[in-house]
Amino acid sequence: MKEPPEDQRLQKLPNVLATPHLGASTDEAQELVAIEAAEILSGFLMRGEVRHAVNMMPLSAAEMNDVRAYLDLARRLGLLLAQLNKSSPVKSAQLVFRGDAASKNTRIITSAFAAGLLENALDDYVNIVNAELLAKERGIKITESISTEQGDFATLIRATVETEAGELEAAGTIFGRQFQRLVRLDNFTLDAHLDGVLLIYRHRDVPGQIGFLGSVLGKHGVNIAHMALGRVEPGGNAVGVFNLDSEPPAEALAEIRLHPVATSVEVVQLPPSGAPLPWLVCP
Repeated sequence: MKEPPEDQRLQKLPNVLATPHLGASTDEAQELVAIEAAEILSGFLMRGEVRHAVNMMPLSAAEMNDVRAYLDLARRLGLLLAQLNKSSPVKSAQLVFRGDAASKNTRIITSAFAAGLLENALDDYVNIVNAELLAKERGIKITESISTEQGDFATLIRATVETEAGELEAAGTIFGRQFQRLVRLDNFTLDAHLDGVLLIYRHRDVPGQIGFLGSVLGKHGVNIAHMALGRVEPGGNAVGVFNLDSEPPAEALAEIRLHPVATSVEVVQLPPSGAPLPWLVCP
């Protein structure tokens, strides 16, 4: 159709009012659209509301407050597993929600896990809105399952990542309203803090390992804030998760790796306890 039309009989009728192609593009409409856009952005940055996002369902401020601790837990699990996976591409991930976690908005919690899994690996800014889409674009399938049964904990999120080298698993819970705990790492059960610098020491379960770690770290000026141990059976494989006040130097890690019962030594960097979620912080 040619615009403007050559035949203008319709427009010339006394009972017809014609407008431009964008009839709503008035000064008043532009001002209202600008105000609404500012309200949407401020609602997200100040209260965590998610409105009119293309890739996820809306989330009110009340819903965000209800799941904030779970978003933090899921992101930390994603960060942990991403750093433990040194080189193999991630093929898929599965999240299991049990107990109280199963009653929450699990879709957005899964997005928080995906954000933690990807945020250190990509140049793109990863957040709870785009994380699952970015994972899908890279061939990573993320699924979730829900069980209202509590099991050993009132609430639990278990994450399993499948890579070309095998599977990695971590499970976490929340004590009180905000304390994040790592309660399972692969096939080991334990009770470790999910914050700050973590030294993960895999070894055979023989006497003297705590003293050995303490001596090496102390010699290099590194303080142990908390530690948790897990084993399957006495004398078998074991893991120690040590929360440190500072990152251990390479010399300390090299000395630990030389111990005859050590099988692996890894350092994981997590946010400090109580750190705000990066997507909800005003710049």
